[in-house]
Amino acid sequence: MSSKVKKKGEKVLLLPGADGWEVWTAGSETTGFGLSQRSGTMRVLDVTGIPPGELTMAFPVRDVSALPFRAPTSDDALLSDLAEMHLERMGVRPGINAGVLSDVFKVATVGEECLAVPIVLAPPREGDLPRRAPQNFDISARCLPLPGDGLVIWQELGRWVFALSVEGQALEFEALAINQLGEEAGREIRITLMQLELQGVTDALPAHCTVWLGQEEAEPSGEQLQALGEGIGLSAPVTVASKPAPVPPARSSQLLPADVRAERAAKRKKQQAVLVSAVAAAAYVFGILFLWADLRGAEKDANQARVAYEPYEADDLLLSSHREKWASLQPVVEQEHGPLELFYHCMRARGGEAGLRFDRAEISNQVEVEESPDGSIEFTLIRDIRIQGKADELEQATAFDLALKRERGLRDYLWTSGVPVERNGKWGFFYEARIKGPEDQ
Repeated sequence: MSSKVKKKGEKVLLLPGADGWEVWTAGSETTGFGLSQRSGTMRVLDVTGIPPGELTMAFPVRDVSALPFRAPTSDDALLSDLAEMHLERMGVRPGINAGVLSDVFKVATVGEECLAVPIVLAPPREGDLPRRAPQNFDISARCLPLPGDGLVIWQELGRWVFALSVEGQALEFEALAINQLGEEAGREIRITLMQLELQGVTDALPAHCTVWLGQEEAEPSGEQLQALGEGIGLSAPVTVASKPAPVPPARSSQLLPADVRAERAAKRKKQQAVLVSAVAAAAYVFGILFLWADLRGAEKDANQARVAYEPYEADDLLLSSHREKWASLQPVVEQEHGPLELFYHCMRARGGEAGLRFDRAEISNQVEVEESPDGSIEFTLIRDIRIQGKADELEQATAFDLALKRERGLRDYLWTSGVPVERNGKWGFFYEARIKGPEDQ
């Protein structure tokens, strides 16, 4: 195997170390990472000499907010929606127009429930991304082999951070405000653990706590470790161990900052530019030829249709004139809308009620003719009913209103009923209707 092929299969991990960024590599034939470079720089943008290969960047714990919760399901398909609802309740929102800055990870299954960790990444600032765009992004706490269950503390970029693990996965991780191990740092961790207990995420304190130390890191004194354990509230003493090499997580996160997403889109656009230009040119030429042939065919069909129409042109004009005249006769030929017929139906709705009288009845059934500027004539059919009257009782007026709307002979009309008004001991009413249009059917 050539060195070039081997480099293509290599995996490269940018991991925040105790006092600067570290570069870890893993060959194509191995699964474990080995330390390739300890840069000593605090900004990942300043890291140089990153070897070729599939690059993954692990964001430091200080840039991520973890909000674990107990989900009432173990179905992965529902977990994303539940995580979004949980973030809404906690008042945490990913940055707008900053890329994909949130994800959720299942940590453990407890019966029909599961422990899940939604995370939200702070929008990267200037210098927070490397010069070469990574293929993948993750979080440092997920890239370290945490113990099955317990609490782990280590340093990242000059700050102490901790992670609570369940079944070997990070359930909670956070950067400490106190930058020195001792009782105050322990109390800060204890407050976080108490919040998890109150939320029902955990049941008790972790059984043990370990402080990870990298190469050339000074070991905390016994007094510091004892004070740390007392601040946390542990019964077992805090232990010290060497910080292990990173291990890639089983599932990579979907985190993707906007700058990298835009760079990927620009790269894809550049790779496809030549192909798209060639396809567009070919499609343009083909389209011109097709349109020319289609135009020639349409012109030929139009000439044939014009010749075929000439013998019938006079008949078509006569038919149009006949249709216009017939439309003007519509109020006459449609007898069911005649004024006397409609008035008869209104009287039927009255039902012979002695205490109800008509003062005025207006029934329109006519065609309004208008001539447009181009000389054509437009017909508008006007059909409406207006009834004004008085009733001795309010119930008689409202009963007449309902009878009008239910009358079979008036079913083609849409009624608008005003509220009866009392005057001089009588209840005056005014009901009007218009012919239903297509939108009223």
